[in-house]
Amino acid sequence: MARAPAALRLVADRAARALAAVGVPVAGDGLALAVSGGADSLALLHAMRTLAGPRGWRLAVVTVDHGLRSGSAADAAFVVDHAKALGLDAGLETLAPADLARHRRAGQEGAARAARYEALWRAAGELGCGWLATGHTLDDQAETVLLQLLRGAGPDGLAGMSVRSGRLLRPLLGVRRAQTRDCCAAVGVDWREDPTNAEPGPLRNRVRQRLLPLLEELRPGATGALARTAALAADERDWLDPLVAAALAASQAVASAGPEGTVALDAAALAELPVPLARRVARAAARQAGATPPDAEATDRVVALAAGPRGEVTWPGGRAWRHAASVVLGLPPIDEAARL
Repeated sequence: MARAPAALRLVADRAARALAAVGVPVAGDGLALAVSGGADSLALLHAMRTLAGPRGWRLAVVTVDHGLRSGSAADAAFVVDHAKALGLDAGLETLAPADLARHRRAGQEGAARAARYEALWRAAGELGCGWLATGHTLDDQAETVLLQLLRGAGPDGLAGMSVRSGRLLRPLLGVRRAQTRDCCAAVGVDWREDPTNAEPGPLRNRVRQRLLPLLEELRPGATGALARTAALAADERDWLDPLVAAALAASQAVASAGPEGTVALDAAALAELPVPLARRVARAAARQAGATPPDAEATDRVVALAAGPRGEVTWPGGRAWRHAASVVLGLPPIDEAARL
């Protein structure tokens, strides 16, 4: 058998190290690869195909057609055809407006993301896969850190994305975006470009096109430095997580129950916590309620609700209010989210 190209070996080696560090998947596990047709996800596909045989993983490919732009159906069909040409099972999910509408309280971008992952997990399950892997790269990590800084997300935001989040895996967080393109070129596959990634409107696009290149110009290596910052912050977050979970559980245990689909915290218990811990508990409660965690300014306002008999705080994708002796966190009203 011919030796794999160097560019493919580089991506596969970094993916292997990332997955070895989290200890999954194990032999016999089914792993679904989320492939959009872009260079990152196609590099993921070929790298994981290189790794799967010796490790006993069962691979499948899943892709989603959002139906929001011309050409999306052709991109999805390309992914399915490419997977089958490699001898892999492939699942295709096509989103309908109703799929997005179910998540509209999370705002436009949040709804698209939630619907996409819902479809990806559904397709993965139908293919018998308990794990889902995405092609997020080191560049995506750096962009995420900058976006979190801009929204004032606090220390947890600096942690960015993790290699493992539950059953979701991101093996390429140590791989540069340019290296995924080199990988695709080396294996002779033409990737698809999503034209929406070049649009100047979305903040992430502007960070990618203007801010990160400027930082690299001012300080070469800035992208890697931002990713290292995320790794350090994630280590501290992971160390603190058991303490946060215990404080969250203790506050919930004595709180009056809130409306269905919300998380209620006892106001007195929240007020007694050290402020840094109370902030983390409030953000953890928001995540548990299915809401977007509040940014730093909104988090402080949520914590302040513990001191007063009434009040309400809203932020994109979430809401908190004082109810009797509890601080309740949940999703924003549907009509408010629709305006985001």
